[in-house]
Amino acid sequence: MVLLHGILDVTIHEGKDLPMSIANQATSFVKRVLCCNQLPELAGSVDPYVCLDVGSTRRLRSSICQSTNDPVWNERVEVYVADEAEELRIEVKDADIVGAEYMGQASIPVEMIIGGKLFDKWLKLEDQMGKPIGITEKVSRRWTPSKVRVSIKYIPVGSEETASLGLHEVPRVYFPQRPGNKVTLYHDSVCTPGPVPGIALAGGGLYSESSCWDDVYAAIQQAKRFIWITGWAVWHKTKLLRVPDRGEDSPSIGELLKQKAAEGVNVLMLVWDDTTNNMGLHSGLMATHDQETLEYFKGSDVTCLLCPRQGGMEETVLQKFSTGNMFTHHQKTIILDAPMQSSSTAASPAAAAAAGAAAGPPACDPATLEHLSTPNSSSKKAGGKAGVFSSSEAAEPPRRVVAFIGGLDLTDGRYDRHDHPLFETLADGHVHCGDLYQPSVNAFDATKYCCRQPWHDIHAKVEGPAAMDICLNFMERWAKQAGASNVAKMRHLDDHKDIHLPKGFEVFTSKASMLKSKLAHGGVTVKHETIRQQDPSLRLTDLPAGEDWSVQLFRSIDSDSAEGFPKGGHSYDAGLTVGKGKAIEASIHSAYINLIRRAKRYLYLENQYFLGSAHLWDSDTDTPCYNQVPAEIALKIVSKIKAGEPFRVYIVTPLHPEGPPTAGSVQAILYFEAQTRNMMYKRVAAAIREAGLDAHPQDYLQFFCLGKREGYETSPGLMSWSSDLQPATSFKTMSSTKSGSFKMPADSAAGAAAADAAECVDSNGVVLEQGPTCLPPADPANTVQGKCTASRRFMIYVHSKLMIVDDEYILLGSANINQRSLEGSRDSEICIGACQAGHTMASAAAPLPRGQVAGFRKALWLEHIGALGPEHDDPSRLECMQALRATGDANWQAFVHPDVQPLLQGHLLNYPNSVGYDGSVGPLPDCEEFPDLGGKILGVKNAVLPGLLTT
Repeated sequence: MVLLHGILDVTIHEGKDLPMSIANQATSFVKRVLCCNQLPELAGSVDPYVCLDVGSTRRLRSSICQSTNDPVWNERVEVYVADEAEELRIEVKDADIVGAEYMGQASIPVEMIIGGKLFDKWLKLEDQMGKPIGITEKVSRRWTPSKVRVSIKYIPVGSEETASLGLHEVPRVYFPQRPGNKVTLYHDSVCTPGPVPGIALAGGGLYSESSCWDDVYAAIQQAKRFIWITGWAVWHKTKLLRVPDRGEDSPSIGELLKQKAAEGVNVLMLVWDDTTNNMGLHSGLMATHDQETLEYFKGSDVTCLLCPRQGGMEETVLQKFSTGNMFTHHQKTIILDAPMQSSSTAASPAAAAAAGAAAGPPACDPATLEHLSTPNSSSKKAGGKAGVFSSSEAAEPPRRVVAFIGGLDLTDGRYDRHDHPLFETLADGHVHCGDLYQPSVNAFDATKYCCRQPWHDIHAKVEGPAAMDICLNFMERWAKQAGASNVAKMRHLDDHKDIHLPKGFEVFTSKASMLKSKLAHGGVTVKHETIRQQDPSLRLTDLPAGEDWSVQLFRSIDSDSAEGFPKGGHSYDAGLTVGKGKAIEASIHSAYINLIRRAKRYLYLENQYFLGSAHLWDSDTDTPCYNQVPAEIALKIVSKIKAGEPFRVYIVTPLHPEGPPTAGSVQAILYFEAQTRNMMYKRVAAAIREAGLDAHPQDYLQFFCLGKREGYETSPGLMSWSSDLQPATSFKTMSSTKSGSFKMPADSAAGAAAADAAECVDSNGVVLEQGPTCLPPADPANTVQGKCTASRRFMIYVHSKLMIVDDEYILLGSANINQRSLEGSRDSEICIGACQAGHTMASAAAPLPRGQVAGFRKALWLEHIGALGPEHDDPSRLECMQALRATGDANWQAFVHPDVQPLLQGHLLNYPNSVGYDGSVGPLPDCEEFPDLGGKILGVKNAVLPGLLTT
């Protein structure tokens, strides 16, 4: 086997004399007439497309040429490869309404493409037995071979042309990198804003944190023109501000959006439609509250649309079913207008060349939040009708576009702090009363006491030119998914004379373009040439030189979900691929690959899932999970070991996927994740042996998870159970007697009766809809809920989608590291990559830069490990890896200890599997299942659930 690690520059040119066998025609007839009740195709008609397999992995599909035996494609695609193969296989198929018919294949030995040679040939097709395929002319009876022409050039890693690119810019993707932005980074939904002691930046100041949902709330309150939201889940009852001491609760997100829409703000929402709602499951399998939120906004000025993930016309019946029922719209964005502020004033065209910008905005102060928490009673514009604006807008102060992007949905369970409490915030008057989110406990009973599932996530605010790209993503999706009756509700931004827009933006929003696209039942006609242009007037200029951010937007999305993808030669420039007639953008996958290949010292990743590169696993290599991120990481480590250079990789995932870990779907994902880790560690181990080093694979690559364990002091009044998990004989009374406290009687019989009537109420005596009673779980020794409550431990659910490279670049958004998120034609996703030109490896005086990315990484680690030392300054050093692993091991021992005890330092846990010197992954001794919850830590292969669902 030859390792192909680099890029295949492939052009599918054309085909000649492609066959249509009698057997294929008969099969097509049966499928169309008997299975799908459709008319048969014309005799001899074929709809050919071409596939490229590298080894056993399908890496490319061309478009479909309709009804021709002599197709012309002329499609050029870049294919990233990290594959072991002896040959490439070109396969030609005939598209059909159900599946596709095999037409022929040709093989290209790997030796013919390596060494920088351009392969450009006509390939004669053969059948699967190696017999030549062709057609026989009816008159002359002359036999002519069937053939296709392809061109392939292999570009190994390190040989790519990068001279024309910006710092870490990813080439040939839809959106270019844009300088002159401000980026605010958030970990978790809320925090105490302000400087973080001990985290010094290059300029001498301290890194300062901001609170995400406080900033989101303030931004929504300040919006005057539009608020556009995309979400996997949006629950109208979610409250962004929860300050128990305020005495006056803030409005929910639903109330807030209704209020803004009533003021004349254009409020549009694209929320994923969980189609299991339509199968008699009212709440849906994913419990996203989509139907509940839709009903809430009906009849209001808010336009809330539920969008299923739909397949295209070119897909087969089975593919459409899979797309609609297995895949989702997973983007999480909020785009709105905001006032121009002194720290983010846009440059005039004349001053744009002197661009500088963002170091992280100051957080909204408590006094401002207190003012904003009171609903604004300002009247609607122009007589109160939503969508009508007065002519005085042009005289108002200029406004700008701001966007929030990341992993946080506006729904239940996401509100969390850096300390991730389990019990103490569930009582009346605390921030999680009414928000007891616990989807991972089997047979969970919300009327009984239990810990909540803590939530850890990463989010960002973008100001500057890149915010317009996030805005354009919404416009493309709205134009495609809103339907003809709703597309006009997206107000034209250029109607607002006070919003500063980029040059040429009228291409996207002019009424002529809208009319033209309406005729095609679409929305905005997007011209990619305009997207590629840079408008210096949007750059932020009044912050210190070198502190501005260069930001690039990446997506996983296809033309079934977004309007206006370019075609022809522009498709290649935009990095689009084609799959059976649809255009596919998989630039998030491209970003991961490019950034990993360019990394010099270390990688730090947090992700909800981590599985991929199945083509390199020891077994189950046909699993439909061939994204290259795990392989690229392993090969990067291997290359650094061979070069004798320091390099470490830190990966944080949840202890297990969300849901009871005994569930078949969770076990299947755990099995695939274990296969992924095993593949990576074995390649690292082989490189260590080859280099003759005295080292262990975990010296270079370490997986972690996060957990929390509390003592009983965090829940005054909660009974403690004895070591055998049997209920105590009496209850204690809470010391607090204010309204809303749980009253606990002195005997268990009375306690059971009182607990049935116990309610969580606010300070005004209003009964909240959800709140745990003081009744202990029934039979706590034999129920998962009882065990979790007694042991007072639970994982912190890592929902982040984050990669930090060398303390100089950060990638974050909604995409997981699995095939669903990275393929482009499964779940729709969105991410940003960002760096500061003034804080790079090249410009750093120390081994690593010390800009905002470095400050954020250290603040994140401070949350996870509780304290920072000099050993944490350079993650590429072995001392850093050893320190984190020691912390993770000590915390894991406390996490699984039979006695209830808080973790020693922070929340970081080593992932509970063993890794041998040969890289083999196995269970820890006496710990094959998850504590309290059960289920194999290394998972179990599922023979029932389709791989498309669990990968």
